[in-house]
Amino acid sequence: MALVDEILKELEDFGTSLKDDTQQSLRDKGVTFGGQDSKLSNKIRFVIKQSNGGITFNLLMPQYGLAVDDDRKAAGVSQDGQKNISSWIKRKGMVGKFANDTLQARLKKQAENKTDRKKKKLVKPSFEKSLKALTYLVSRKLKQKGFKGNHFFTKVVNDGRIKALQDRLSKLIKTEILIQIKPDTN
Repeated sequence: MALVDEILKELEDFGTSLKDDTQQSLRDKGVTFGGQDSKLSNKIRFVIKQSNGGITFNLLMPQYGLAVDDDRKAAGVSQDGQKNISSWIKRKGMVGKFANDTLQARLKKQAENKTDRKKKKLVKPSFEKSLKALTYLVSRKLKQKGFKGNHFFTKVVNDGRIKALQDRLSKLIKTEILIQIKPDTN
């Protein structure tokens, strides 16, 4: 087997293990969707490119994967961020429960009110109104408190696997190799 083929096999094995372990780390942290892998987990992949300049290994995941991994300081949420929050809320199916809970809370408050005034007929808020309210509440919480990341990615890459890969590749080509792994968020 040629040296390049052996290196490519090592990188392929490393990539498969890194992808699988990163996806499992997300599952272990409770980042799932309806008992299945999350959208983030399904989009984690790796690419090995061979060119005249050498061999490149990239672990790819969506940009928001870094936000899930790392902490987020308390700060305002952009319009694009709010759209992403709305999309996440829809995917998680949170709107219906929120609308029902809101209606029940309003009915309870109305029942506790002992005034003689005529009571309004309360109805469940619309899907869009509930979505807008829930998006606002999540955005406000991020603005006030930030977000504590779950470190699903950093835990995996800092477990010694990079050093082990360096050692295996160094033995193959009989020289020292420096490997740095960070996700390419394309």
